Amino acid sequence: MLEIIGYGASALVAVSLMMSNIWRLRWLNLAGSLVFSGYAMLCRVWPVAAVNAFIVAVDAYYLWELHSKKDFFSLLDVAEDDKIFLGKFIELYRADIKKFFPDFEISKLFGAHYIFILRNLTPVGLFVYEDEGNGTARIRLDYVVEAYRDFTNAHFLFHTRYMDFIKSGFKEFVLRNPSPKHEKYIKKVGFTPSVANPAVYIKPLAVGRDFAAQASGGA
Repeated sequence: MLEIIGYGASALVAVSLMMSNIWRLRWLNLAGSLVFSGYAMLCRVWPVAAVNAFIVAVDAYYLWELHSKKDFFSLLDVAEDDKIFLGKFIELYRADIKKFFPDFEISKLFGAHYIFILRNLTPVGLFVYEDEGNGTARIRLDYVVEAYRDFTNAHFLFHTRYMDFIKSGFKEFVLRNPSPKHEKYIKKVGFTPSVANPAVYIKPLAVGRDFAAQASGGA
């Protein structure tokens, strides 16, 4: 049993070091070090227990700092005649984008709207949609860089632009045939399958309803 505990702790620490998301890295590392510390105490290996207890304290401190840190969010619309940076961003993250939007190709889009989500002036997300007419905005891309993948980006985007979308005449957002990796996320931010076609997810827009309220968790 002690060996199983030791292997489990080792696995948690090893997996934590594979995380690019700093939140997940710190939480998994903390959990692994906590179990390792308990394992070392059971085995009476005090130096190992002490160093892992120290690591737990370090992880807890940085998690508290991350929680207390206030990020500065802003949005940046991409002008139709200025897509140089847009192309470089998509090319840099193309492989990761394909995991969530395998059919996304900027060359196939005409008249689409592009919005960068900036976090402390760093572009961490890209939201792309098209006006399909009849009050429908079709989402073509809703991507966030892995290290910043939480719901605060979606919350800020929709909270900030909610009334702008309505004033533009949109009544709903539509996402067709989402990939399995993206489906879990869109359900959490309030999209529901269409009755007529379960492969189509819809989020109604209406004055008095807050789209962002369902996206305020911590993708």
